[in-house]
Amino acid sequence: MNSDLLVGAMEHYGNRRPRVERLVSAWNLGICEDPAPVGESDDPLIGAAAEPSRRPRTRLTDSEVDAMRTARASGVSVNALARQFGIHRGTVWARIREH
Repeated sequence: MNSDLLVGAMEHYGNRRPRVERLVSAWNLGICEDPAPVGESDDPLIGAAAEPSRRPRTRLTDSEVDAMRTARASGVSVNALARQFGIHRGTVWARIREH
């Protein structure tokens, strides 16, 4: 397989790091006598893949919701609030509209 094709496949999958690692591992098992140990790939693209930054599934506190409402009333954008709190912008809209 052409290395450009392999790189193109990795770029297509973006930051889906676990899937890319499994693909590289499967590739190494198929072509290498001594594949890289799990989690220690020698492929530079895997090390460069960004881990998604997401807020763990924890509920927003009442003070966080109040801060979002206050900031939104002051003109802060929904996208900026979503980035600040590590949540989806739809969650911001849902929480600031609650009564």
